[in-house]
Amino acid sequence: MSTAKLIITRLLTLVVVAQLAYLLIINGALQLTVTQTLVNKIRPEKFQVSWERAWSFYPFRVHAQGIAANGQTRSQQWEVHAESGSGSIALLPLVLKHVYLSDIEVENVDYRQRPRLKAERDYSKQIAYFPPITGRDIVPVDTQPLKKKRPWKIHLSNMQASGDHRFWIFNLQGAGSGSAMGDMYIETRRGNFWLNVDNVDLNLGPAYFNSNAEIFSGGTATGALGFAPLLLRENQGRRMLPYGYIDAQLDLDVDSFDFMKVFTAGLGDLDISGAGEVTGRIAIRDSHVRAGTQLTATAANLEVAIRDLGVAGQGTVLIHTPPDADTPMGLDIRYDTLTASRTGASNPFLRGNMLQLNYSGSNSIIPDPDLSFKDLWTDEEARQRRAGSTFKLVIDDATLIDMSTFNYYLPAETAFSFAGGTTRLDADIVFSAQDMDGTIQLDSTDLTIEVDEQAFQGDLDADINIAGGVPSELKADFSDSTLRLFNLRVDGDQSKFDGNYWSAALKFTSAQGSFPRTIDLAATAELTVSDTRPLVAFIENRNDPPKWVSNLITVKDLTGEAEIQLSEGRLTIPMAFVDSEKAEVAVKGEFYRGDRNGVVYARFKRIDALLKRVDGKRNVDLIKSREKFDAYQLPD
Repeated sequence: MSTAKLIITRLLTLVVVAQLAYLLIINGALQLTVTQTLVNKIRPEKFQVSWERAWSFYPFRVHAQGIAANGQTRSQQWEVHAESGSGSIALLPLVLKHVYLSDIEVENVDYRQRPRLKAERDYSKQIAYFPPITGRDIVPVDTQPLKKKRPWKIHLSNMQASGDHRFWIFNLQGAGSGSAMGDMYIETRRGNFWLNVDNVDLNLGPAYFNSNAEIFSGGTATGALGFAPLLLRENQGRRMLPYGYIDAQLDLDVDSFDFMKVFTAGLGDLDISGAGEVTGRIAIRDSHVRAGTQLTATAANLEVAIRDLGVAGQGTVLIHTPPDADTPMGLDIRYDTLTASRTGASNPFLRGNMLQLNYSGSNSIIPDPDLSFKDLWTDEEARQRRAGSTFKLVIDDATLIDMSTFNYYLPAETAFSFAGGTTRLDADIVFSAQDMDGTIQLDSTDLTIEVDEQAFQGDLDADINIAGGVPSELKADFSDSTLRLFNLRVDGDQSKFDGNYWSAALKFTSAQGSFPRTIDLAATAELTVSDTRPLVAFIENRNDPPKWVSNLITVKDLTGEAEIQLSEGRLTIPMAFVDSEKAEVAVKGEFYRGDRNGVVYARFKRIDALLKRVDGKRNVDLIKSREKFDAYQLPD
């Protein structure tokens, strides 16, 4: 035999002997109980591992069945079970405290995790629903200073999981079947961390909160998720959220739309709740919704709360971005049938067939964890994000069931109140951060307004023009709006009026109002009145003037102007008049706390008179009536 052949033969023999020795030693060691005992003595307070059966066919790759491991960090405790698994390890990097595990394959995984307890936090409502961890009690967080040591750096690459899986993290648990692939890097001692999970393809079973509150009943999820690189010591709990990402196709039956808070946290007093089907694509990265998102949530009972109003009914919520751009993000709420009510009220004040609320603007969705909710509206960066945002409200053919509902927005001191009537409502309004515009159309039937013991009833059409405003302060400009009142009836002890052919129009040349809780209004308007008979009936019921005075102020075909103010329940008319070629009627007055002060001037050709009511005293002046009217000043 030649020297070369001899060398090759000996090398092959050495390889075969080494392989056989490896198989005998490693597989023998894997079968011995003492091996698991020795491994678990390395850092028993940090981790424990066991397996039912294990083997290795070639160096540094191990297969196992019945795998179980548990451990704890300074702030968390965890446990994982797998029916079977395999993986490869690189030995030399261990010298430098690097762990390289690759080509990891596991089947039928059950993962559990719970927190170690922080002294400043109350866990009384959650702790009963945390998962049990084999051989470990729930203990406080480790607050001892870290010793100065190099961290272990763990690299997990080409991980694959398949089969039936379960998870129980804190008080959230669920199950699913399918597969996923991924890579992970983590450093001990709260160092760097990242996670990338690709090719997720799962059929999800029910998931529960606190063991019995179902979050979703099942569905499917495909796509990718993970965490971008972050430093764990600086990003614990919710501080990890801005680093999370997901790009997935979902089809879930959910029992709660609470996840919508992720998208509405920066939109003010807007809250969405309900249960139903969630379908479509969601893409989030770096705290922003990304291009191609089209996620729809459909509910038979969708509830939306805005300040003190609640809307409920059959509806959908669509979260979307353009196919090839990250902005603008849209959040569209659409109702097919709905009711609206004030918070705490037993009955709704509105019913309708269509309502849309559309948000378009910033795609930033996860606020800075250091900002409070109030800070979100004052923080400069948050204001800049909202600068280009808009809300659009569209209401088509809704019915205000009972106008008396709006007494809630009138102070108790207001001299008038709504006593009934139904109103058709249509609206199309656009709000931005610093402006608003749009239209509101009202068509009221049998609108009833009570002033003390008198009742006015009629039909009202309103074309409300919103020419501007400040949405954050609930202020609006209603200039160029028009009110038309007709078929007016006045009911009182002394006089009644039923005018099927009576009409009046009020066009606001300038009008500003605010509606934080009670209504404030300042307006000037042009008046057109068919005749003054309703005013005469009102005055007769309040002042019982002589008949000739009533006849004097009964005139028709009038036009004029009015100035109106409503603030803190005080209705003030600094000046209002209507006139014609032969007649004139003018009013100055205020109505507050059930009392009224003011004057009414009436002229027919050359005959005039002044009706006065001041501090409860009433009289009629016939001398220098006009001069006295012009000189009269309402009290401050």
